[in-house]
Amino acid sequence: MEPFIVGIDITSTKDLFGRNREIETLISCAKRKGNAGIIGARRFGKTCLMKSLETYLVNNSSIGAYPLYFDVKTQCGVKKNTPAVYRSMASLLASKMCLDNLLPEGELKISRRCSLDISCDELDMRVQMEEWNPEYQKQVLFTLANSLAKNNKYLLLLLDEIDYLLLEAFDTPSDFSRIRGAATSPESNLKFWIAGTSTWSAICTSVGSPELNCGLENVTITSTSKEDFTSLWQHECSLIEETFLRQQYLDLLSPLFQKTGGVPYYAKFVASHMYTNRKVALPEYDVIRDYLCEIINNRFVSEAERSTMFLLSKGPKNFEGTIPDGITSLRSKGLVNSISESTFYLPIGYLEDYLRACSHDKEVVDVDSIEQEELNELVGQIERLRVGVNKRYINVHEVFIPSHEDPIEFGILRKRCYDEASMDAFSGSLYKLYYEGSNNGNNLPDKSSEFANLTRALRHLYNHRECVPSTMPEERLLMIVNNGSRPIYDYEFAKMQVRILQLCRDELCGMQVPTSPSRTNTNTFTTGSDSSSALRGKINGDRNRILVDNHPVYIIDNRKGFAPNNSPREYDYSEREEVLFELKEGTNPKTGKPIFFAINVRPAND
Repeated sequence: MEPFIVGIDITSTKDLFGRNREIETLISCAKRKGNAGIIGARRFGKTCLMKSLETYLVNNSSIGAYPLYFDVKTQCGVKKNTPAVYRSMASLLASKMCLDNLLPEGELKISRRCSLDISCDELDMRVQMEEWNPEYQKQVLFTLANSLAKNNKYLLLLLDEIDYLLLEAFDTPSDFSRIRGAATSPESNLKFWIAGTSTWSAICTSVGSPELNCGLENVTITSTSKEDFTSLWQHECSLIEETFLRQQYLDLLSPLFQKTGGVPYYAKFVASHMYTNRKVALPEYDVIRDYLCEIINNRFVSEAERSTMFLLSKGPKNFEGTIPDGITSLRSKGLVNSISESTFYLPIGYLEDYLRACSHDKEVVDVDSIEQEELNELVGQIERLRVGVNKRYINVHEVFIPSHEDPIEFGILRKRCYDEASMDAFSGSLYKLYYEGSNNGNNLPDKSSEFANLTRALRHLYNHRECVPSTMPEERLLMIVNNGSRPIYDYEFAKMQVRILQLCRDELCGMQVPTSPSRTNTNTFTTGSDSSSALRGKINGDRNRILVDNHPVYIIDNRKGFAPNNSPREYDYSEREEVLFELKEGTNPKTGKPIFFAINVRPAND
C-alpha cells in the first residue's frame, strides 16, 4: 500500500489511533440504549469513528443495536425537503434489513392506505414513497424500527453532518422533532448518535429550536496524544519503500505533531502533499488553510470563541480567577488544550499561524480553493496509486501502460467540472487513463468490476448519446455518482467529479490488497471435504453472518448456507467460532448490483 492516502473512511476500530476512550464510551452508550453527540472540528475523525462503530455493532449483534449510518449530504443530497430526507433514511434501512434477513420481501403495511413493497432495491422503494402523503413517508422509518424490535434489536441512527441536516436538508430544524421525540421515549426502540462541530444544546439554540434539546452523552474528538500520534506516524512511514526517504519522514514526527496538533487527517494530508511533490520540508499553513478557515468561520462558532482563538494565537495564556466561557466551549470542541488549571493554548500550530496571518491582514482563503486543493490532492494520489499497482503486479504484467499523453490527461482530471462539456472531457480522460490505459481493461485484476463498467458507461453519458449503454444502465450509473439524478448546477457537476475520483482511488487501493482465496460462482460451491479454496471466518451468535477481518460481513445464504449435516440444528456453533465457507455471487435484478452470500458453512476443525 502507498503511504499517506487520505479521504478513505476507516471502518474498523482497530485502525483508529488514539480513540480508545471515545470507542469505549460509545460502546457503553450503545449497551445502555443511549443517545450521543460526537463533537469535533471538520476532519478530526468523527465520520471514521462513526463508521468504525457501525462495523463493530454489526459484528457484535448481542449488544442489540442495529446501526444505520446516514449522511444526508452525500447519501441524499436534497435541500429543504423533509419528506425526501425521511424516505431516504427509510429506504436505506429497509434495503439493509432485507439483505440481513430481518425483513422479508413483499408488502409491508404502513397505514390503511399505504403499503411498501420491500426488496433489496433502495431506489425502487424511494420511488414508491414519492407520491405518498408526507406524514406517511415519515412513518415508514418508525414502522421499520418497530419491526426491528420484534427481532430484539433497536434502531440506532448514526447521523453525520447534523448541522447540514437541520439547516439545509429539512424544511425547518423542528422537523427533527419526530426523531427526537421517539428517541427520548422510555419505551423507545429508536436512538440516535449525531456528529457535528458543536454540542447538541449549542446547535439547537443556534438554529432557533431549543425544544429539540435533550440529554446526550457528549464525546469530544480532540487531538491525539504524542504517543498515539507516534504510532500512527510510524505505521504510515513503514509504507515508504526507500529506506533513506523513510527515515527523513520519520524525523519529521515532532515538528509535524506540533504543526498539526496530532490530528491524523491533517498530518496525512500534509504528508501526502510533501510525498507527492517529493519534498521533506514541512509546508506553510496554507496547505490546509481551507480547513483552518472553516474552523474560524463555522456558523456555530461564537464571537467569544473566535476572539479567544485570536488571543491564544499569540501564545499560551494564563487566566487568573474565572475561566472565560470561550475557553470552556472551545475545549469541548477539542480546539483548546490546557497546560495547567489556568493556562491554555491552541494545540494546532498551523491554526496559530493562520490566525496570526489573518490578524496582519494577510491573504486569507479563497472559497474556491477549498475544492481545488482537495481535487489536486485526490488526483495526485491516483497518480501514485497507479504506479503502486504496477509494482504490485510486476511479476504478472503491467496493469497500466504508461503513455506520453498521461500528464495531459491527469491535468484534465484536475480541472473542476461545472457543466456537461467539462464533465465529458473529464470522463474521456478517465476512460483513457483507466480503461484504455489497461489495454481496454484486459490487464485489470478484475476487468468486469463495477468501476471498470462505470468508467465505460460514463464515457457515453454526454457523448455518443445514441448508443444504448451496455456495461451499466444510466439509472445505476447516476445512482452511484450523483444520488440517482443528472447534475444540473455547477456544484452538482463538481460534486459528481469528486465522487468518481474517490471511487477510482478506492478501486486502485483495492488492487494493492493481497488477493483473497478464490471465490466460487453462483452455480458451484465446494463440498465439505475440500477446504483448499475455502475462506475462513467467524460465525456470529445469531448464526446468520460470517465475520472476516478486514472484509465486509457476509450474510449466510438461506438455502445453501450450511454444508450437509452442519446446520445449526445439527451442529452447536459457539459465538465467533471459526468456520470455513465459500461465496456465492448473485445479481440484484432491479439494480444490477452484485450481492455476495456465504455458502457451505462448516466448522473449521472438520
